[in-house]
Amino acid sequence: MGNSDKIGLVEDFTKRVELITDGWKNVIFPNPQAEKLAKARAGICAGCGFNMLNICTKCSCPLPAKVRSVKDGCPIGKW
Repeated sequence: MGNSDKIGLVEDFTKRVELITDGWKNVIFPNPQAEKLAKARAGICAGCGFNMLNICTKCSCPLPAKVRSVKDGCPIGKW
């Protein structure tokens, strides 16, 4: 793996951490916009085969935070 590949992995990881942190912030400090969005997203995730015990097995994110991350999206494009 070259340096540019490693840099890309670090940048991707950093972005994912930023997005999931935004979701956890909205879990701890709920706001109406995020909660409305989370309710709709959670309904979609509930019927998804990648939802295993409230963890998205496609991206490994905890769904309570992922669905509340206003800037994030479903890794398979469902929302």
